Amino acid sequence: MRVTRILHAAVNVDGRFPETRDFYSSVLELSSTPRPDFGFPGEWLVVGDSEDRSQIHLIDYPGRDALAIDPRAAHLCLGVADLDAAIAELEARSIPYVRSGEGARTQVWFADPSGFVLEIQHDPHG
Repeated sequence: MRVTRILHAAVNVDGRFPETRDFYSSVLELSSTPRPDFGFPGEWLVVGDSEDRSQIHLIDYPGRDALAIDPRAAHLCLGVADLDAAIAELEARSIPYVRSGEGARTQVWFADPSGFVLEIQHDPHG
C-alpha cells in the first residue's frame, strides 16, 4: 500500500462545536465546504489553496475525553507559512502553547476549545 497524502483528519469536539468551529475559522483561517447531513452537528473545513486540498472534519458527537496540551497525545500537525507570525498570533489571542526545538525544527503544540491538540511547523513549501 502506497499512501500519498492526508485527505482529512476528524476532530471530535464533543459538545463544544460553536466555539471550536469559530476557532478553526478565525485562528487557522479555514473555510467551510459542503458536508452531508450525518444526523449530528459538524463542519468540514478545507486546508490550503490547491485543488487537492486536505480537510479537517469537526464532529460534535459525545464520548471523547478532553485532552491537555500533550505532544504525545493524538494530534494533527499543520504546516504554516510563517511560524513566528503564528506564534505571535497565539500569544495575542492568549492561547497557551508548548514549544520544542529551534529554527527549522521548531514545533509548537496548542489545543482547540474542545481540547484537541494541534501542532504547527514551518512549511517550506507554504
